[in-house]
Amino acid sequence: MSKRRIIQLTVITILGIIVFRFFIFPPKVYDSSKTPFILRVRLKRSVDTFTLYSKGKCRVTDAEKGAVLARAFSFDGPREVSPAKSGMKFGQELFPSGDIRISPLRGKLLVVDGRPYRGEIDVQKKDKGFRIINRVKLEDYLKGVLPREVYHFWPFATLKAQAIASRSFAAHQALLRKNQDYDLTADTFSQVYGGQASERWRTTKAVESTAGEVLEYDGKVLPAYFHSCCGGHTQNAANLWSQHEDPLRGVKCSWCRWSPYFRWRVRIPTKTILEKLKEKGYSFREIDDIRSGPRDNSKRVEYVRIRSQNNWFEVSTEDFRAALGRRLLKSSNFKIKKYPYYYLFSGYGWGHGVGMCQWGSFGLGFRRWDYERILRHYYPGTEIVNLSEVLRKER
Repeated sequence: MSKRRIIQLTVITILGIIVFRFFIFPPKVYDSSKTPFILRVRLKRSVDTFTLYSKGKCRVTDAEKGAVLARAFSFDGPREVSPAKSGMKFGQELFPSGDIRISPLRGKLLVVDGRPYRGEIDVQKKDKGFRIINRVKLEDYLKGVLPREVYHFWPFATLKAQAIASRSFAAHQALLRKNQDYDLTADTFSQVYGGQASERWRTTKAVESTAGEVLEYDGKVLPAYFHSCCGGHTQNAANLWSQHEDPLRGVKCSWCRWSPYFRWRVRIPTKTILEKLKEKGYSFREIDDIRSGPRDNSKRVEYVRIRSQNNWFEVSTEDFRAALGRRLLKSSNFKIKKYPYYYLFSGYGWGHGVGMCQWGSFGLGFRRWDYERILRHYYPGTEIVNLSEVLRKER
């Protein structure tokens, strides 16, 4: 066969593959008639100064009044944002407003303290410093969440389950807090969000392949809580918060044993416990003994009993964990053993325990469960629907 003939056959084959790909898997077309679901994510609560930068030009507006302050502002390198009497300064440039929105033109990224973010940035001058909020599309937000919540090399079904859980949680928070200053924070109090710099190919693919899908229960978006490792049984949300949805009552889970946090032990000096409790406002003069109180159906301790000066006091386990540190006491499923100068805590799992166990989801994905089955296990009674369907019902 001649060289020319080989080239012709190669070109025909490539064209055939392209035509087949186009008709069998047509490309997604952006529907401009659909209004994107925008989230307001608080990046920083209170900072005196920070740096801001964009490679492209930006529109700067007064976020409260809507007035355009600059139609095509150029940063020319990172600029320090600092407070001024009549507003704030970007380097030497003064903007006479205490609530400014920076909108990149042509889809460029905004870089806050060296970290790039998609969408817009709101800078709000408060009494204790600047509050920084990222206004970002829901799907773009999730691309920066998944790699910070799960390992990007985990089974694809696990990544898709996490994408839907994270999308449901974010949408629920946005609907719940629509009259508040922001919807979510970028840390563990909401979901860990790292912006564009955190994005990875496989997690982005998981977000795109489940685009718009959320968990629905009783006609509403479910607050799909999740945590690192349940230690054998997930927690009933009603035991922690005023959440009484049936899908959040807790289920058995025997697939998170691979987690490095499935079992843990920590030794804490009695003196340290006393100091930490005092910092949280407890007035104990001394600690004579600490014992675990009753347990719920997931084996988690409801409260701890502390004896001080011959009197017993009850402290909720969550308050106790918050005082000592949740990275130290990783869950409320623990046992306590007293020693002369310290207490030994041995427990199971990491996190509040409500909703999906991420390491359990990993175990199920490794066993070839698909993402729908994983979600049905951890959120029984829910349905996977498109967010737009739920929004139409709520209106």
